[in-house]
Amino acid sequence: MWNSVSDELLGTFVPILVYWAYSGFYSLLGSFDNYRLHSRKDEDVKNSVSKGSVVKGVLLQQMVQAAVAIVLFTILKLCQ
Repeated sequence: MWNSVSDELLGTFVPILVYWAYSGFYSLLGSFDNYRLHSRKDEDVKNSVSKGSVVKGVLLQQMVQAAVAIVLFTILKLCQ
């Protein structure tokens, strides 16, 4: 299966998948109070942006990043 996937697609989407896997793991660790960087009270005071807004922003940024990468890989292939 992986033989049919191009290096360009892997280079575009694997970092995004790794980001979300790491983010999910970090969120799971957040439920353990021993491993928190900041207390829940400090987190509530310091976070002025909702998690939903952050997720929307990250998804938008990753969509733009993937689109630019695909365009650049396509241009690079055409120039060869």
